Amino acid sequence: MLPGRLGEDGKRRGATATATADEDATTDADAATSASAASLNDLCATAAAGAAAGAPAPFPRTAAWAVAALLAVGLGVGALVLAVVHSAALLVVALLLSAAVAAFLLWNAAAAASGRALRRFVDGLQASSLRVAADGQLVKITGFVSCGDISLISSYEKVENCVYTSTLLRKCARWGSVTLNPWNQCSKWKLAHAERFAADFYITDAKSGKRALVKAGHHSKVVPLIDENLLVTTSRDTELSSTLKYWLEERNLSSEEAQVIRLEEGYIREGMRLSVIGMLSKKNGDAMILPPPEPLSTGFVLLSCLLPSYFDGIVLRLVDRSYFVPNSGVS
Repeated sequence: MLPGRLGEDGKRRGATATATADEDATTDADAATSASAASLNDLCATAAAGAAAGAPAPFPRTAAWAVAALLAVGLGVGALVLAVVHSAALLVVALLLSAAVAAFLLWNAAAAASGRALRRFVDGLQASSLRVAADGQLVKITGFVSCGDISLISSYEKVENCVYTSTLLRKCARWGSVTLNPWNQCSKWKLAHAERFAADFYITDAKSGKRALVKAGHHSKVVPLIDENLLVTTSRDTELSSTLKYWLEERNLSSEEAQVIRLEEGYIREGMRLSVIGMLSKKNGDAMILPPPEPLSTGFVLLSCLLPSYFDGIVLRLVDRSYFVPNSGVS
């Protein structure tokens, strides 16, 4: 069994487990469990790499170095002019220009790392209708979620009937064996363990009432824009709960090292309202939403000074945030 991924019986949705000792029935049950496990989409790598994993960076590193070199030359020339002509005008202009460019690059780097640029793009995109959208069109479908062949259970809170789950364990950054901040006011949290999974599910279009299968499972590329709840925050003086200790032991994570940690969890549960962006496929009257064949750009946002951001895969943007409790957690 995969803890926190499938149901307690490794269930396949709609199937009933028989309690007989018949060898054939046991074999069939094992095959169904294996098939369900194979349908899971392991997205753990995207937790560490960020939402835009595998997509081009908004600003190439070589271009950033080229701009930095030009600004350095400008500052050098300005300093030379100041020394020879005793005019600081060129140096001041170079300094202001350098500060503006640095702020622009930092602003875009932060937007790309947090997914803010992609969220703005998704929220500003007009919702499509499954009734009129054409085959092969990039669509944004907003509606209610229902489970497909399998459903997931969140790793820590054990929330059932999910189509996506994310559980992240972060540790306070350390310098050697000493915590950087002894007062547990950690300024940097390092990802120590990630569990992020998705499965195929259905979404009912709010505009047309039609239903489409979202192929988020079986190694599909998925970009989840889902906020995690902060469930647990500990310090060096905190006594770990039995639930947290058991969760750590299940994953061979030492509770001795869990001095300053935070545990976050998010999910998409059946019945939640979700926006999905992907390529529409219409075959034999069935509608499916598939990952785009190549990374797509959000375009330049002039008013927000945001460079184009790229996404590679089906985008999941949760509209229903009723489960999300900001700044929660047990200290």
